[in-house]
Amino acid sequence: MYNLAQGGYTHEQVKRMLTEHRKIAFDFALMNSADKFIKNLQSASGRISFNSSAEIMGTASFSISEKEVSGLDLVDYRISPCFKIESPTGWLSYQLGIYIMSSPRRIDDSFIQLDIDCYDKSIILKEDKLADRLYIPSGSNYVREVQKVIASAGIKKVSIEGSSLTLKNDLEFEIGTDKLSVVNDLLYAINYNPIHFDRNGTAVSERYIEPSVRKAEEEYLTDRYSIIKSGAQQTRDLYNIPNVIIRYTNNPDADALRSEYINDSADSILSTVRRGRRVVDIESVDDIADQETLDAYTKRVAIEKSQINDTVTLPTALMPQHSYKDCLFVRHDNLGIGAKFIENSWSMDLEVGGTMQHQIKRVTLI
Repeated sequence: MYNLAQGGYTHEQVKRMLTEHRKIAFDFALMNSADKFIKNLQSASGRISFNSSAEIMGTASFSISEKEVSGLDLVDYRISPCFKIESPTGWLSYQLGIYIMSSPRRIDDSFIQLDIDCYDKSIILKEDKLADRLYIPSGSNYVREVQKVIASAGIKKVSIEGSSLTLKNDLEFEIGTDKLSVVNDLLYAINYNPIHFDRNGTAVSERYIEPSVRKAEEEYLTDRYSIIKSGAQQTRDLYNIPNVIIRYTNNPDADALRSEYINDSADSILSTVRRGRRVVDIESVDDIADQETLDAYTKRVAIEKSQINDTVTLPTALMPQHSYKDCLFVRHDNLGIGAKFIENSWSMDLEVGGTMQHQIKRVTLI
């Protein structure tokens, strides 16, 4: 979750502005393929979404007047929306991402309007593929290899947490493999989060941290200052949620590794004890740094699959600080909810009075 501190105001002070009588507005900056500012789009409107389960997490759709971009070649141009809130000393501005234009549609509606689907910079890695077989020798540092692949796609802004883990065996990727897959395969091998792009267009990844040890970064409460709107929904799904997770390596040129995580907690409704049976999820992994990382990754899979059990869709007023898998505490009195959740996805209507939809998954102890 992003820090809102700006203009001499603390994060908490800006949050209070956002939850009380507020005046907001939006800017839409047009950028070229080098992220250089061209102009503000006066006719623009749109919606942005972020789905942490998707390969390309950040997506957007915008509508603009064709006349406003007349004479511009929009290939690989970007739109960067900005959320603004009025403070006692002026406007505070928060960038909401950089989105690359794709598939514009021309619509005749008394004037020619462009409806444009856009993607975050993951699309650069997805569309750039290996022209030759990529060989990574044993002893190579995983994070440095990730950085090399990202740089080879022309992406310069990168922030990846360092790691000392190195490949135990040689690794090869076939010709034609997209670079997004290469990057994420290397990151999963050290139990990192997949690559995602922040609000400034920087490629980001960091070590996975179990939700149970994370502190809530934000609260949504149905109290006198509540910005929760009506229409919240809770879904509970117990079908085919595993309580036994097995992951193993399947590389004939390397030592075999295997990890098994069994949810046998009497406190978990999904456990082998409470259900009286085993629900098994077993898959191979192509590459993993070592046994310790495989054990951590296997537990991660168990946690993430268990969170499917309890999902809440929460509509709220627009809030600009959300990012990748934020940890939230939600108290919703009508639904009888008071728990910690991980935000799986969110979306925002970029208009005054618009709604933000959060899909959140309850942190489940296993």
